[in-house]
Amino acid sequence: MKFKTQFLLIIFSIFFSNNIFSKEINRSCDELLSDNKYEEALKTKKAEYKAAFCHGQAHLKLYHYDEALNDFRLASKLAKNDIDHSMADLLAGISLKEANKLDESLLYFKNSISHTDISKTFKRLNLVEIGEILLLLAKHEEAANSFLDAYGLAANDDERAFNLDRVAFAYASMGNFTKAIEYELKANLAFERTGLLGEYADSGINLALYYLEVNDLIPAERTLLKFEKLARENGGMYYLAKALYAESKYYKKKSNHELSKSKFDEANKIANDIGAEDLKALFKAI
Repeated sequence: MKFKTQFLLIIFSIFFSNNIFSKEINRSCDELLSDNKYEEALKTKKAEYKAAFCHGQAHLKLYHYDEALNDFRLASKLAKNDIDHSMADLLAGISLKEANKLDESLLYFKNSISHTDISKTFKRLNLVEIGEILLLLAKHEEAANSFLDAYGLAANDDERAFNLDRVAFAYASMGNFTKAIEYELKANLAFERTGLLGEYADSGINLALYYLEVNDLIPAERTLLKFEKLARENGGMYYLAKALYAESKYYKKKSNHELSKSKFDEANKIANDIGAEDLKALFKAI
């Protein structure tokens, strides 16, 4: 899912920028983890919180989900403050989700947000995870509501934008493109304020695709041309390929099959040139 990488980046950005780890970092495990030496990291001792948490991260990287869950549960027991406890619980729930134990993971996150001592930040992160699990369970309207609840707890434009984007995706997943357009428009404006050009472009291209779904071709064309221009001017070849792909769908709707093929061929060439495997797979599926 497209949100997954973004969400993990947010977690660890919060984790480090707010000094959630104490100053006395377990350098042995942490350094091995940062060097992608996961097996070696697991050979270090885990008698206290930081080490147990580090072991859990290493197990997650190795797809050892049961072991990761056990480590994060241990870290939660060893935590000496609410932030460490909440972070360990969050990663324990993610371990369950990654193991595809979706119902168990959903219950875990719901229990987590019922704690009176959980902070606003961690409540929002738990709500996002609940929404993503609900998407995987095809409970799209419930997912949208969970993302909206998370949006209400957002502290800045970055968080607001990502949550609005998730709401739009949930509505699009249930085929309610009118609602998807409503929330993607809000998300796109929020992304513009953040200065995150990649996310801004991605959101804009999604918005255009939602317009196409309801045959609203004028704003679809205007939006696609805007983000094609943005991608060309900023050297964003990945997003240029996505915009051109969306334009090929637009021109197909207009029955201009020659121009549709031309846009698709250009998008496909760019995807191959930059080695964008996800785009190549998307284009092959057509």
